[in-house]
Amino acid sequence: MPLTSTARKTTRSTASSSPSVSGYRRSPVRQTIKRGRMTYLPLKRAFVVVLLGLAGTAAMAQEAADATAGQGETAPQALRIGVVDVARVVSESPQAARAKTSMASQFAKRKNELEAQSNALRQDMDRLSQDGSVMSEGDRESLQSDIRDRQRELQMQRSKYNDDVSDAEQKEFDQMRADILEVIDQYADDNGYDLILGDGVLYTSDAVDVTDEILAELKGG
Repeated sequence: MPLTSTARKTTRSTASSSPSVSGYRRSPVRQTIKRGRMTYLPLKRAFVVVLLGLAGTAAMAQEAADATAGQGETAPQALRIGVVDVARVVSESPQAARAKTSMASQFAKRKNELEAQSNALRQDMDRLSQDGSVMSEGDRESLQSDIRDRQRELQMQRSKYNDDVSDAEQKEFDQMRADILEVIDQYADDNGYDLILGDGVLYTSDAVDVTDEILAELKGG
């Protein structure tokens, strides 16, 4: 028996009000993000969060401040919040350029020496491979022993070099971190900021982004 008009309307109404099995309802958070500008922040190095020692989101903090301000005339004013793109600050700051130059000059000589030793060792290994069959037994064994000794020595020197580079990088980073924190702290005090967040935020607007200002301070104005 064909459905009546009333029955068809009821069927459509029931189907439209039933939750979809194959999909899901978009959350309010996703809708909010879609309306704004979404900043995609890959999880790079842990220092991006550690650098500022802050957590949370600017949006959450602003909502809390607005709720407090609406409770009465004597409620405190809304927080002034800023957000800094720490990865950009680190990569574009003059402090980062100086650290890179310092590292290059500090280890350039040792790096070149290791490369020269590696090239010489490779040449002797090629010579052994090509001419070993026509060498005397004594010459061949002597060259083999020399290659083994130099391989061990080169491996030790490379390991020491890598450790020294790692220690120097950490020292340079600690100094750069201190310089950036000092500038951010002074900027916040001078401009009346209550909170400045790092990259650990899901959404920001250009109105709260102070990255350019921090970079200008780091570059000396």
